[in-house]
Amino acid sequence: MARTQNDIINFIYTVYADHKDYWEQKSSELKRYKDAYETKFWNNERYDSTMIRIETADTFSYVEGFIASLFSKTPAVVIGSDIAATGGDPKMAQAASNRFLYTQREQLEIGSRLALIYDYCAYKLCPEESDEMLDKVSIKAIPCWEVIVDRDAAGSDDCRFVGHNYYMTLVEARKIFGAKQFVPVPKKDYFDDYATNSNRGMDASYASLPPEYLYVEIVELYDLLHDEVYYWSPNYSNGDKLLERSEIPIRTYNDRPLPNIVTLYYARCPSKPMEGLSAVARVYDQVYEKNILRTYWANAVRRDSRQYLYKEGMLDEEELAKITAGVDGAMIGVDTDTLDGLIRPIGVEPISSNFDRYLAYIEQDINRGSILAPFSRGEATKATATEITALAQYSASEIGKMAREKDAAIEQISNVYIRLLTLLTEEGETTVLDVEGSAKVLTSEDLEGKFRINALDQGSTPLSDAIRKQNLISLLPTLQGLGVQPQNILEEIVRSYELPESFLEQPPPQQQAPSPTPSPSAADVENIEGGPTENVTDAELLARAITPGER
Repeated sequence: MARTQNDIINFIYTVYADHKDYWEQKSSELKRYKDAYETKFWNNERYDSTMIRIETADTFSYVEGFIASLFSKTPAVVIGSDIAATGGDPKMAQAASNRFLYTQREQLEIGSRLALIYDYCAYKLCPEESDEMLDKVSIKAIPCWEVIVDRDAAGSDDCRFVGHNYYMTLVEARKIFGAKQFVPVPKKDYFDDYATNSNRGMDASYASLPPEYLYVEIVELYDLLHDEVYYWSPNYSNGDKLLERSEIPIRTYNDRPLPNIVTLYYARCPSKPMEGLSAVARVYDQVYEKNILRTYWANAVRRDSRQYLYKEGMLDEEELAKITAGVDGAMIGVDTDTLDGLIRPIGVEPISSNFDRYLAYIEQDINRGSILAPFSRGEATKATATEITALAQYSASEIGKMAREKDAAIEQISNVYIRLLTLLTEEGETTVLDVEGSAKVLTSEDLEGKFRINALDQGSTPLSDAIRKQNLISLLPTLQGLGVQPQNILEEIVRSYELPESFLEQPPPQQQAPSPTPSPSAADVENIEGGPTENVTDAELLARAITPGER
């Protein structure tokens, strides 16, 4: 049954409204995670202004510990031909993809931080104006509240739709969609507007701004069931008309629709896999308690001062001033028979040891929320070498799971990049690319193929790399005893430790020096024709040469 435009508008509005409601409810929760990561914990917490506020950086170190473990090298992929289809040049496609990924490490790390702090994130690949063929695609990490996903789907491959809700300037909107009559609105900040429930309306001062500072809200929705992409705005025609509607332009090798949005989940809700789980949420309560406890301690220590009681009437103001001044050798006269009871210090009770135990429990809970072993964070432990190895292998395997999620996103990004680059490349356009050390000419035909894309060193992390290198060194005697060729062992060491390839070069064979001729003995000299050799000086030789007939 053919769908009318009203049917499409109703579908888009339903998805848009559900998306807005869902993330509006989660805004205050995500705002707390954001503040904890940015060490702004007390921004939205009620406190006495006379109190000293203390905040630890546990959330920041927690997130950055994962980032350091997930990004050991520049992201790269290995591309090969698919057995079921031929065409294209995998080596050229691999070189182009790795060149693109090499320049996008910053955005990839930003996306990983968003996926750890919040529920998940997405990477969006878009056309970019450029005269260089390989630079016609840009990538941007977008937070989860801007990503429209099918939350009822069983996985990313089963999504019926995916989209992006964002703002663009009025100038850009008219440039892309034509001179339509938009009603510009202020650009809303997700946390400032939703978390504080202050939805601003457009006032007269905002409407008087130049078009470069006016914004239009856009919904870019990919309908994968009907193979269409819709551009819709609530600021155009009251949301009753589409801005644009077309077939999804990016296609797979099998001519299936391929959205330019790649999602990244590090943890998923088991009942609804398209709803992610924040890593910060696992330790936020412990971070909250630790900040409260440390703030209480800081204020208690600062109030731990020396105070005294004195008998009123026995000391005048001048005498008290001398006492409090603490001048060495000062003499203070007192008109009394005894000094007992004149001044008495006020006792200060020490803080209960329960606070120390409670802080230790909080630290343990924070460490349990992290899958990294304590020694990997620089903490000294009394564990044995065997226990450290077991903990390192556990941490490496758990981080490896997250690394595989990151690798899957990188593989999908490479696939979208290749297909989008093929779409944007004009007929006959070429560029020169470095392929395995040789300069080759890349054309769009080289990218037209069905490829197998695998992230390089899947699940590789700094911790797992260190364990693998250590195991390789410990296995060297065993490998040599089993008869493994030294050249093969050398190649593996050079590859694992990323040593220069010049280490693999074989030295030229050394030429053996000729054996010295033994000196003849006296008997051998007598047997030589002409008798023993005569010792003749240079002068005698010259004289013989100029005197003919003489010997």
